[in-house]
Amino acid sequence: MQIWKKISTKLKENNRVILLLVVSHKGSSPGKQGFKMMVSEDGYIYGSIGGGRTEFELVEEARRLFFKDKISPFFQNQIHRDDEDEESSGMICSGEQLVLFYPVKAEHIEIIESIISNKSGILSIKNNSFNLNIQDNLDTDFHFQKNESRWEYKEKIDRKSHLYIIGGGHVGLATAKLFSMLDFHITIFESRTGINTFNENNYADEKFIIDYKDISDLIPESEKTYILILTHGYNTDRDILGKLLGKKYDYIGMLGSKSKVKQTFKTLQKLGYPAELLAKVDAPIGIPIGSKTPEEIAVSIAAKIISLKNAK
Repeated sequence: MQIWKKISTKLKENNRVILLLVVSHKGSSPGKQGFKMMVSEDGYIYGSIGGGRTEFELVEEARRLFFKDKISPFFQNQIHRDDEDEESSGMICSGEQLVLFYPVKAEHIEIIESIISNKSGILSIKNNSFNLNIQDNLDTDFHFQKNESRWEYKEKIDRKSHLYIIGGGHVGLATAKLFSMLDFHITIFESRTGINTFNENNYADEKFIIDYKDISDLIPESEKTYILILTHGYNTDRDILGKLLGKKYDYIGMLGSKSKVKQTFKTLQKLGYPAELLAKVDAPIGIPIGSKTPEEIAVSIAAKIISLKNAK
């Protein structure tokens, strides 16, 4: 969602913007369907369509478009092999990607703001239209069709994975910052008021001060839902975990030392929670890399969640 926020900002600053969008890919292409990058008339770029030489050349091509008075949508095919074919990118990953160059205009700002604010709907892009259809639906995350006379690209707005961070302290702030670059929808819960790290956290999509006893009502059971328990105390973590155990989430992780985790699990077992449910909790949280700082802990959490998400 960050790229749409960046596009909206640049359009409001009266910059022209080119959206580079991977509408389809084959094989081991570095850019996957749905990858996006924006190039603004003032030189600002954001996002990625795969990186490397391919991305650099397409960005330069987009920048050259601003010398024209009128920019029309067009496609460029990139074949990733190391040969002399004029469409070859010179990369050796043996994939292929089709990139749409689409001029986003000031008249699209209202639609873009709807994309940012809505959690459902289908984005539809055609040669002469750019729309968000709230009532539409897709069986897959993306759809693209093209023939000689027409083309259409669609994608689900709500395909994002949801990250729920319970605890608005330093680790919560560092984790939200990192995951904001990974295209997750981020929600942070905190029970205390006046916490600087919570108030200053501008990386989350949503922030709420809540009573943790209500936590199970605030996180709907769903696939693509990842929960991080990062609160300030042992008793709080234990109570939250007890309310979430057994519900259908892709991941629950809890911050804490091995001794804290052992004691938490022991207490919950005495309260009647089965060991097989506790075994599904990632605790201590993240991949063990000897993390010490909040930022290092965030990296270990992100590495764990990405490995699970991409293994599906």
